[in-house]
Amino acid sequence: MKKITLCGFVFGWLLTYTMGGAFADEFVEGKDYRLVETEVLEELSEDDDETSEDNIIEVLEFFNYGCPHCYRLESIINDWLENKEDDVEFVRVAVPLRRDWIPLARVYYVAEEFDLIDKVHPVMFKGIFEHDLQMHREKILEELFDQLDVPVEDFQKVYTSKEVADALRSSTTQMRLFGLKGTPAIVIANKYVIDTEMADGLERMFEIVEFLIEKIRNDQKKST
Repeated sequence: MKKITLCGFVFGWLLTYTMGGAFADEFVEGKDYRLVETEVLEELSEDDDETSEDNIIEVLEFFNYGCPHCYRLESIINDWLENKEDDVEFVRVAVPLRRDWIPLARVYYVAEEFDLIDKVHPVMFKGIFEHDLQMHREKILEELFDQLDVPVEDFQKVYTSKEVADALRSSTTQMRLFGLKGTPAIVIANKYVIDTEMADGLERMFEIVEFLIEKIRNDQKKST
């Protein structure tokens, strides 16, 4: 009886070890995700803020409303956000990859200024991909914000403001800094990069995100 129990214990240990090993190797650096270059990490470490001290893990999504892949990723992001842990902070970064996408990136930062992201964000994607509206046109954007109780004059003031222009430049700089080629792309803790090509599709992107978040948590525990 003891022998059977011992065999069962060993088998259980081996199974756990094997499954754990398989999970650990499920996503591979250089294949499914990549490290941010050392020089960039050093530059970013100089600007570290309170989030790193509080062990907050920042997840950045680089996107644009004109990007069809970003649109399709939205439902995956929304499902993920429903179960996101408190130690994870999700931040969107709107980037103007193309000239005609500049107004679409700009409007995100306008919505941010008016604290209207939750209302504007889904409307922009639906307007473009579900209703075929030209959401880059200022008149349409003015109407959208007017319906959200933002007068045209106030919208234009922020839309053409230095703060929004600076946000656009910053997003482009960040994208170049992280070596991103397109959208959507995910950067975790300024350290790991995931794009659709490496992830081999949108569905796997946030599986890799979760894997890397857990990896960062384990690294944080080891360093304390």
